[in-house]
Order: sequence, then C-alpha cells, then structure tokens
Amino acid sequence: MSQQQQLIKQELTVPQILRVYGKQFTQITERYSDGYNGRCALGVIWSYFGWEGKPNSDMTMSIKAALPTLAKTGLDDDFSIIELNDTGWSFDEIADYIDRIGNNRY
Repeated sequence: MSQQQQLIKQELTVPQILRVYGKQFTQITERYSDGYNGRCALGVIWSYFGWEGKPNSDMTMSIKAALPTLAKTGLDDDFSIIELNDTGWSFDEIADYIDRIGNNRY
C-alpha cells in the first residue's frame, strides 16, 4: 500500500495533512502547483486526495473528495487557506491557525 493510500485510510484532518503530507512538497504561492514538486496549501490538500499536480490533470475527483474534510476546518471557505498561503504563512502556520480557531469537528 502506498504512503498516500495509508494516509487516506487514516482520514487525516486538514492540519494533519498540511503538517505531514505537506513535507513532501515545496511551498509555492499564487498557483496550486508548479507542475512538479511545488504546491500551495490547497494544492497539498488536493494532492493528498489524489490530484497529480500536473497542469492538465483533472482535479475534479480530488476536490470532491476533499470537500467534506475542508468543511470541517471551521474556515468560511477555501479562499481563507489560499489567502493565508499567498500572504506567506507556512503549512505549519496555517495548520496551527486552523487548530486555534477551535471549530474542528473531527
């Protein structure tokens, strides 16, 4: 079983995905992926749910799979994660913020 399949089986929270799975990527801004090993925070989450991160790859299934997990963050919308990422917050800082808002319903 691949590492990704094992992580999905464990049903990680968004903060856990960013802290654990995010270590596999270089953090970037203003794009979901650089087509290689760079991801923004939302790109990391979608990649955790199966998105390859390639420019022409279909991300529909990964987005659909991620929606229930994203809904549990307590954030108003996915834009908050994008905004935090693009203003320079690290994956760990974003994870800490989501934990701090205290609305996680895992």
